[in-house]
Amino acid sequence: MPSLSLSDRFFLPLFALVCAGLIYLALEYRPSGDDAVITADRLVFEGAALAQLIPGPGTSSAFDPAAMGGPVARASAVSSLQAAGNQSAGVGALVPPEFEAAVLGHDIEVSITLRAEDPDHTEVAMGYFVVGAGDTGWLLRTIPEDGSPITLTHTIPPDSPTGNNDWIGLWPDLDGAGRTVLVERIAVTILPDEDVAGD
Repeated sequence: MPSLSLSDRFFLPLFALVCAGLIYLALEYRPSGDDAVITADRLVFEGAALAQLIPGPGTSSAFDPAAMGGPVARASAVSSLQAAGNQSAGVGALVPPEFEAAVLGHDIEVSITLRAEDPDHTEVAMGYFVVGAGDTGWLLRTIPEDGSPITLTHTIPPDSPTGNNDWIGLWPDLDGAGRTVLVERIAVTILPDEDVAGD
């Protein structure tokens, strides 16, 4: 058996230590940003959190982390809002229970930053849905050309049920023609009591 040279005495333990460190880091790694950001008065889905969007019947959603301008959710509809909008909450984000409880009895603003791939695609619908009563229903919005968000304001009834029941919905193509919108950000903000008009 050959004897170890001086360099092997240092190289082999160092190599084993590096391998063990890499294995440890691989097992401990958790992607950051996968969950929505929640603060005392705001819920935000952007970046990797957009992968959490759920397509309802008649719609589709796919997370695109490499889109030009940053990560987006590519949302489209193959059914029209008129045909399927009463049976589906569209492409949506489930409001986490801790924020769902925080909005009870408060005025909120929902904002969605998106852009259309097709320049002739100019309108979408959005809504904030609560099981039971208190929905906004579908509200039509023009897709802004300047990149500003579409918004709605709403008052959440104080007696709304909680437990993964609130849903932020987007109907990406009113005609169901499969045209895609690129969703960059969805946010819900609890407004100060005097700031809501309800639309």
